[in-house]
Amino acid sequence: MNNKTITQGFILLAAAMLLLTACGPKETDASTVTDPTQPPPADATVQVETTIVINKNITLDPAKTEDSDSLLVSRNLYEGLVTLGADGTIQPGIAFSWVISDDELDYIFELRSDAAFSDGSLITVEVIEQNFNRWFEPQNPLHGDGNYPTWLKLFLAFNGERDANNRQKSQVDGVQIVDNNTFIVHLNRPEPELLTYLTEPAFTILSSASLNNPAYGTRESTIISSGQYVITDWTDEGMTLSPNPQYWKSVEDGDLKYIFK
Repeated sequence: MNNKTITQGFILLAAAMLLLTACGPKETDASTVTDPTQPPPADATVQVETTIVINKNITLDPAKTEDSDSLLVSRNLYEGLVTLGADGTIQPGIAFSWVISDDELDYIFELRSDAAFSDGSLITVEVIEQNFNRWFEPQNPLHGDGNYPTWLKLFLAFNGERDANNRQKSQVDGVQIVDNNTFIVHLNRPEPELLTYLTEPAFTILSSASLNNPAYGTRESTIISSGQYVITDWTDEGMTLSPNPQYWKSVEDGDLKYIFK
């Protein structure tokens, strides 16, 4: 057998081995196998639905309650002049900026011109004034029969209440409208925590028109939002909150769902 014939034989043999290898069973890299009984890798994206269980007997008038479930929902429905950021810092809310006077007795807030309630009505300085007077002034028509526990805890008293030395008990002296976008909270003594206090759900801004309903905050009333969410479903079983299309900035999160216990 000559060299040419031997060479051709080797070539045919090699080709046959390659063909058998290609047609035979392949090895599987164990690292690519997904075991359905094992959790996904840490970097995998997993859609998790969170269900929040709350008491069904909530009231969505945060100025009148200390119930934690009611305040939890209210914080998503309403917004105040300022809010508390995730890092604990004071952030703009309905007011986009503020200035504190040198004597720390005047807090001057500038309101957003595009701040609106979920029914489309604007949040004006008059609305802000009506909310403050509701909390502070017992004779105000919107004050009603609530005891306003957070106001009393942080601001100590209502308008007109004085101590044994005839000094006003509350740090708040009153409020004032300056123009269409400017609102002042007057103090009678410095209160370094004023801005922090105003981030409480109890001091979020509600529609003064809706507060004419003495049952406001219950399922039988129409809830008007000033914050990121609106109520889109409220049944015996639970409640759904959806992004508020009238809110001054976009809300990226989806619906919030609550289950009643």
